[in-house]
Amino acid sequence: MANRARILLLVSIFAGFPQPLFPQTGDQGEIFAKAYALYSSGNLAQAKELFQKTLEPKFRLADYSLYYLAAIALSEANVDQVRQLVAQLRQRFPQSIWLPNAALLRAKTDIVEKNYASAVDRLRQLRTDKSLKREIAEEALYLQAQALEAQGDPSRAHSLYNELRNTSPNSRWTAPARKAQARLREKFPDLFPFYTIDSLADEADRLTRERQSNEAEILYKKLLNNVSEPELRLRYLTKLAALHLATRSRDEAILVLEQIARDFPDSTEAPKALYQIGQILWNRHDNIQALEHFKLLAEKYPTSADVDRARYASADIHEYFGRKEEAIQLYTTVQKQFPKSEVRDDAAWRLAWLYYRSGELQSASASFRELVAQSKDGPFATAAYYWQARIAERLGDAETAKQIHRQIVNGGEESYYQALALRGLERLGSPVEDNKPTKLNAVIESDPPVGPEMTFHLSRARELTALSLHQLAVVELDEVNRWSKPNGRVRALLMREYFNSRAYGRSLTLANQLPISQGERDLYRYPLAYWELIQQKAQERGLDPYLVLALIRQESLFDTRARSPAAALGLMQIIPPTAARVAKQLGLPTPSPETLFQPEVNVALGTQYLKDLLQRYSNNWFKALAAYNAGEAAVDRWEKEIATEDIEEFVERIPYVETRGYVKLVLRNHRIYKRLYEPQK
Repeated sequence: MANRARILLLVSIFAGFPQPLFPQTGDQGEIFAKAYALYSSGNLAQAKELFQKTLEPKFRLADYSLYYLAAIALSEANVDQVRQLVAQLRQRFPQSIWLPNAALLRAKTDIVEKNYASAVDRLRQLRTDKSLKREIAEEALYLQAQALEAQGDPSRAHSLYNELRNTSPNSRWTAPARKAQARLREKFPDLFPFYTIDSLADEADRLTRERQSNEAEILYKKLLNNVSEPELRLRYLTKLAALHLATRSRDEAILVLEQIARDFPDSTEAPKALYQIGQILWNRHDNIQALEHFKLLAEKYPTSADVDRARYASADIHEYFGRKEEAIQLYTTVQKQFPKSEVRDDAAWRLAWLYYRSGELQSASASFRELVAQSKDGPFATAAYYWQARIAERLGDAETAKQIHRQIVNGGEESYYQALALRGLERLGSPVEDNKPTKLNAVIESDPPVGPEMTFHLSRARELTALSLHQLAVVELDEVNRWSKPNGRVRALLMREYFNSRAYGRSLTLANQLPISQGERDLYRYPLAYWELIQQKAQERGLDPYLVLALIRQESLFDTRARSPAAALGLMQIIPPTAARVAKQLGLPTPSPETLFQPEVNVALGTQYLKDLLQRYSNNWFKALAAYNAGEAAVDRWEKEIATEDIEEFVERIPYVETRGYVKLVLRNHRIYKRLYEPQK
C-alpha cells in the first residue's frame, strides 16, 4: 500500500509540468523557440540540449530556459541539478514569472527525496502569496496534502483535500484529491467515518459542485432514505431537484418537484417547484399541462416571486392557442402590475407584436411607443422604435417613417437596426448615403514612463510576441497589468500590446474603456484577426469572409482556447458531434476536442458547417445564423410556427432570446467589418 501511494505521489509530481505552445522561430530566440517546440512535443533530451545554449546573460528569456531545464532535470530525477537551476533562476531573475513554478519544483524535489517536512513548509509558504495564480495555488495545496499523507498525517491531509475540493471544485487536482480521500477512508475508517448525515450531505454537495452528478444523486437519495425531519427532507429534495435540472434529467426533476409541491405546500420552495414543473412542460410544448401548473401557482401563491414569469408564460400559451384576449390581459398584467419584473419588457414586446400580427396597427404602434419610453436604453428600445417606423409605412405615413428611420441611422452606437433603417429609407424613395466610418488609425506612441517591474515583463512580452509565443506573451502582459495603476497611457500601451499578442478580448475591453479616437478604438474593437486563414477558408467555401469574421467575434472573441458551458470549442465554437459529422463529410478524421482548439482545424470545420446551413436555408443569412446558434431542429420548427415571409419579422419572433440577439449582433458585426475594411467603391 505504501509503495502504491508513493507511485501515485510521483505521478502527481510529474503531471504538473506546463503544456507549452508550438512557436515559430528567429535568431538567438530561434534556438529558444526550437527548444520550446521540442519540449512541447515531449522531446526533452533535444530540448535540453538547446535550452542550455540560451542561458547567456544577454538573452532576455534565459529565466524561461532555466525553468524548463529545471523541469526536465526533475523528470530525470536529477534533484541536485533542479536545486542548482532553481537557485540560478532566483538569483538572476528575482522578478521572473517562473519563480512560483520553480518553488513548486523545489517542493517536488523534497517529496522525491522523502523530505516531506521541508516540502510541507515550502508549499505552505508558497500558498501565502496572495498574488499566486490559481492553478499554482491549487497544485501546491494538493501536493501539500500528498506530502502530509506520505509523512503519516492522514487527518491534516484529508482536511487539505477537503479544502481543495471546497474552494476549487473544477480544478485539475480535484479528482485526484477525491480519490485520495476515498483511499484514506478505506485505510483509516475510524478516523473518517463516512456514515453521519452531515458527512454524507457535505460530500453530496461537493460532488454536485464537482459535476459528479451520478455519485451526488446516490448520496442525496441515501440521505432522503435516512432522514425524517421535514426541514432536512425539503433541503435534500430541493438539492436533488436542482441536480436533475442541471443535468437536464427533466423527467426525474418533475417527480422530485411534484413531491416538494405536494409534501411541503407551505414552504417557499413549493411555488418555485410549481413554476419549474410548468417551465419544463412549456419548453416541451406540453402547453395544456404547463398552463395548469402556472394557473395553480398564480391562484395558490399570488405573492410568490415566480408569479410574474408564470403569467408571462401563460400569456404565451394562450397566444399559441389563438386565445388573443386572454394573452392580451396577461401580458398587460405583467407589464402594469410587475414594474420591476425581468420579463416586463418582454411582455410589452409580445403584446405589441400580438397587435401587429392581428392587424391592429394603431394599438401595436401605441404599444411599441410605450415600450420605447419604458425600456429607455434597454435592449428593446431601438427595436420598438424601428417597428414604429414599419407600422407608419404600413399606415401610409411615409414622413413619420422616414423621420424615425433617419433618427435610427444617425444614432450613436452601431446597431442591427441601422442597416434595416437604411433599407427602409431606400424603400420609401429617400435613400441616404451611409455614414462613412472614421478612418482606422493605429496610433504609434512612445512608451510611457514605467517602473522596473513593468519594464521587465514588458520586454519579455515583446520578445515572446516576436517569436509568435503569444500565450506566454499574454502572461507577461498580465503581470504588467497587475503592476500598473489606472494610468491612461499605460492602459493604452497594454491595449496595443495585447492586440499584438492576439489577446483580442483584452485589447477590446481596454479600447472600450479608454478615451481614444473612434478610428483607433474601432481597430481594436473589430480586429482582422486570423484574417489570412479566414479569407482562405471562406474563399474555398464560397462564403463572405466578413460574415465568418463577424461570427467568430460573437462566438469566441477570437479566443482559440474558448470553451462554452455546452462544450463548444475554439474560434467558431463547434461542439464535438458537429465537428465529427462535418469532418466525415470532408473525408477527414474525427478531431479530438484538443484538435478543435487549433485555428486551422476549427475554421475549416466551422466554415463548412456554416456553408451547409446556408445551403439548407436557401442562402438566408438570418436563418442560417439562427441555426448556427440554436440548431437546425429549432429553426425548422420556427419556420412552421412563424408564418411570415418578412424575414425581419421572423427574426423578431424567434422565441429564444439568446438566438434572437445573436443573429442581430452577428449581422451588426458584419456591417461594421464591411464598412471598416472593404475597399470603397
